[in-house]
Amino acid sequence: MELIKTSIKDLKGYSTKEIPFQIKLDANEGKNVLLQDICKEGIKFDEDFNINFYPDNNAVTLKNELSKYININTDNIAVGNGSSEMIDLLIKTFVDKDETILSFTPTFSMYSVYGKIYSAKFLGVESNEDFSLDMEKLIQKSKELNPKIIMICNPNNPTGYLIDKKDIKRLLQNTKGLVVVDEAYMEFADGSMIDEISNYENLVVLRTLSKAFGLASLRIGYMIANEKIIEVINTVRSPYNLNAISQYIAVKALKNKDKVFNYIDEVKKEREILYQNLNSIGVMAYKSYGNFVFFNSDIENLSEKLIQKGILIRKFSQELEGYYRVTIGYENENKAFIKALKEIIAYENS
Repeated sequence: MELIKTSIKDLKGYSTKEIPFQIKLDANEGKNVLLQDICKEGIKFDEDFNINFYPDNNAVTLKNELSKYININTDNIAVGNGSSEMIDLLIKTFVDKDETILSFTPTFSMYSVYGKIYSAKFLGVESNEDFSLDMEKLIQKSKELNPKIIMICNPNNPTGYLIDKKDIKRLLQNTKGLVVVDEAYMEFADGSMIDEISNYENLVVLRTLSKAFGLASLRIGYMIANEKIIEVINTVRSPYNLNAISQYIAVKALKNKDKVFNYIDEVKKEREILYQNLNSIGVMAYKSYGNFVFFNSDIENLSEKLIQKGILIRKFSQELEGYYRVTIGYENENKAFIKALKEIIAYENS
């Protein structure tokens, strides 16, 4: 179609396949540890909940709860439909046509997708052979290219690598561009930049309730930045961008965050066990600080063979052909995955 923007003519839409499964470990979704009763009893609203009214455009109650959770003033918080909307808003707001977005690669694919939509140039600094990330290389590339935005996924998706906080501070001190630290998985690690917001005017931190809070279907993300950035983001975002049901449930979830902390501890324990188990059976697994483990296997069509056993994991292609990512599940799910993988390896070697 001739009317389509040139920048998106070759863009492929985000697609998912409906595959029958017994264990789903392919999308880094958290477990429903907070609101299990909803699955059994449905959503129960308070008497003052009015579904016929538009949602609170400023998400006041939700931002108040987020403020308590991260110990940041509500004026420094914006909310939306997942951290993906926050990424979209940042690029829409700050990046003009042909300006540069810089990041490491491999990383979260939507950084380059949104860049393409808005006719920006996305450039990636390649990770090291072991998928560690060299901040000095990024700083040097930033000085060379003067990017408008630098996207840092920390811990990184899909590799799980964690950048030290002091290295991100060094980047902030050596660039004029906006440094966006995507902390979707930070609850499973240490080293958040949220408490540095007041120290760097070019720092933005993104968070989500999809992972540690297990609310992926509700699409709740938030941004933390200085007041000037939040103000301009609020002028660009769509009115009523986060629906009332998502706001309502998110508030209830945040009031029960102690359950989340217990879940995080369980994920960390299971993550280490899974990492050790993978390496013990001859699979090259990489140390992870997210709720997943990234690994390499030379078994042909491994993900399809696991599907036959009812287990879904994430398969990568192109530059990451032969690499996979498995979400940390419950103990019995992780054991079932390792058992199935052992069976496949034994069959391949027989």
